[in-house]
Amino acid sequence: MFKHILTAIVASAMLGTAASAAGHPNYDPIYITDGQYGAALKQSEHLWRLLPMRGEEVDVTDKARSCGSGVRIAHGLWYVTRDDNGRPLLVAPSVTSLPAGFPEQVALRACGEPTDTDAALFVPAVALEWISEHAGTVLIDD
Repeated sequence: MFKHILTAIVASAMLGTAASAAGHPNYDPIYITDGQYGAALKQSEHLWRLLPMRGEEVDVTDKARSCGSGVRIAHGLWYVTRDDNGRPLLVAPSVTSLPAGFPEQVALRACGEPTDTDAALFVPAVALEWISEHAGTVLIDD
């Protein structure tokens, strides 16, 4: 509990400092680990960090050509859900800023798996299985 309170205080102080330094408020979202999202992707490194509620974080990386995405996925928080066929899907909430024309849904597929959509993110199979079963949200980072 103390950890969450301390994190909130530090985040508030940083936000206040940034807002006053620039002379106007900063409305960019601030994401905090420990429950706000269950997995995070650092796209530039093909690094997935799985964040279980209990236990240690697990890093999964795979730099094979069949992993990742042909386009950069918009930075921000994405909901993990399922498509009409029961396959994992990322959906952007309104707080996630999407570039013009970028789809609000991105299919999650195992590396090398065929897909019928242009908007797909290919994930190492072990990470995809864990995300599908345990993560309600994913943070996509640059």
